[in-house]
Amino acid sequence: MSIVTITINMIFVVILAMPSISTAEVFYPEPDKDNMHFINDLFDIKCPATENKRSVYLCALTMLRKSPEDSLKSKESLLWLSSENIVDAKYSLFISRKSLKISDQEAVKYLMEAAKEGLPKAQLELSKLYLHGEILQQNNEESYKWIKNSAEGKNYEGMRYLSKYYFSGTGVKKNDSLGFFWLHKLYEDYGPLFDDWGLLGRVYETGRGTPVDLVKAYMCYDLEGTAGIEEKARIAPKMTAEQRVEGLRLSHEWQEKNHVYTMQSLGLSRQKDGSYR
Repeated sequence: MSIVTITINMIFVVILAMPSISTAEVFYPEPDKDNMHFINDLFDIKCPATENKRSVYLCALTMLRKSPEDSLKSKESLLWLSSENIVDAKYSLFISRKSLKISDQEAVKYLMEAAKEGLPKAQLELSKLYLHGEILQQNNEESYKWIKNSAEGKNYEGMRYLSKYYFSGTGVKKNDSLGFFWLHKLYEDYGPLFDDWGLLGRVYETGRGTPVDLVKAYMCYDLEGTAGIEEKARIAPKMTAEQRVEGLRLSHEWQEKNHVYTMQSLGLSRQKDGSYR
């Protein structure tokens, strides 16, 4: 047998001896804008369930806080799923670390793995840790890096935070145009689930990264509901009657399109007891 043949055979044996590396798998990728897919699966699961890894994961979450014994079983299941490279399980090990009695230092390792494997909500949590200096050393540049990844994965909070990072210059050079870009993208991408009307209204009112537009600001403050009453009153003197009417028209148009309505548009007003009639 030639030396070349021996070498090839040896390489083949080494490859066979190497442990297999499972590909990372995500059960509930983002954006799941209304989260109903996950909620429905969680509601429908019957435990114990062992037919597939997804059912094991859902059962682990369902049994997490029922009893000390159930929590221990949940922990074992999540650790096993994590070893199988299920990204959701790694994220859950971090989020539920207190209930599972996992140290912060161990839990953040799972979070980092989930973030590096591209889970936007894990990237969001990692960014927050760097921003506030919790568990990890405070680092605005690292926080910006991970919040940008989260935003690019269309995580709602990630997109909102990235907008604020650009407006404030947190971990990145201040850039109002990019701040407005990400806030407006959030507005466009999330449709009826968008609820940052106060922030978007202030951006239009002050011209942060976009020309001042009091009509759109008035629209946003109207869509903010009762929370926007004072804002509308503040900018109303700067507007013509026609502009105010147009702002309300845009607000009502958005509500009709997205089937989301403020209390005022439904003809209801706040009562002293906090109710609306």
